[in-house]
Amino acid sequence: MVLDAAAALLASCRLEEVSMSAIAREAGMSKRTLYTIFSSREALLGASFARIGRTLFRPLTDEERRGPLSVRLQTLLTLDHAPCFEKMPLELLRAVVTEAPVYPGIARQLDSGGRGALIRYVSDELSLAVARDEIVLEEIDADLAAELLVDMVLGDTLHRLLIPEDACTSIKARNLRRDRAISLFLDGLRPR
Repeated sequence: MVLDAAAALLASCRLEEVSMSAIAREAGMSKRTLYTIFSSREALLGASFARIGRTLFRPLTDEERRGPLSVRLQTLLTLDHAPCFEKMPLELLRAVVTEAPVYPGIARQLDSGGRGALIRYVSDELSLAVARDEIVLEEIDADLAAELLVDMVLGDTLHRLLIPEDACTSIKARNLRRDRAISLFLDGLRPR
């Protein structure tokens, strides 16, 4: 209930407006009760961002892991639809960057639960692909290779923050970028 309230406010308000009072009001509880659940705004927003990350990125199911690597990567690197955040992810990211010096835990949780989780999922699949002789990782480990692929697919976040109109906004454009990135990436890792 509390995380639903926080998500609703994050989707409709600026980050600085998402206070413990506002979240308590949205959740229909007192601020005192809210503080018994979460010791600070930083802890609550960190948990909210982790939950949002789990909405956008998820590990593969056992059945999905049986498919070819290209399909597994395509599934992992397709962002799950989260309509409430489609219009404001860059604004939210800007706000988190601005608050990072004061609330470093929020920034760490957003990175760990979002991009960091995706990198871990991709790394797991790359390690599995090496064990299955689908690819060869030479002079690079699975974590670094996963980070490289995720960066290829997601693009330059700083550039998107500075010049948002250059971002791949349509699902078709994002999927095309994802598919090309996976193809280029895997071409360099095929067993010889």
